[in-house]
Amino acid sequence: MNDGDEIRKIIHDSFGWALTKDRALFERIFTRDDDFFTYYPDSKSTVVGWKQFERFLEGWLDPRNKATGFEIRNLRIVISKRGDVAWFSAIVDDEGEFNGKPWDTKNIRWTGVLEKRDGIWKICQQHMSEANDRIPK
Repeated sequence: MNDGDEIRKIIHDSFGWALTKDRALFERIFTRDDDFFTYYPDSKSTVVGWKQFERFLEGWLDPRNKATGFEIRNLRIVISKRGDVAWFSAIVDDEGEFNGKPWDTKNIRWTGVLEKRDGIWKICQQHMSEANDRIPK
């Protein structure tokens, strides 16, 4: 598998792991660094560091929370000339249920950075946002 295919698989697995609640897969996808970070669409959910990110994992693993599907569209991947860093952008839809009530996020803009460490690509930073012109007033 070439680097582009590996990165594409990791990007899809970063949502897909939740369908089966595969914690080991989740832990292989992301760096476990103190400076790992994620910006989520809401301002209360900014994550800095693996320990804080792992706390979000508890909510995703809650048996009442069930991922039912996701779609990643318009995926663009760029690999650095040195071949050890890559960045991506995409549009994501994510769907599930909590306590039997459906939830979803649609048309989320998603960007991120991966680093190749010991031959394995890992997500080390990501940012998710909603386009201002799509947010209902």
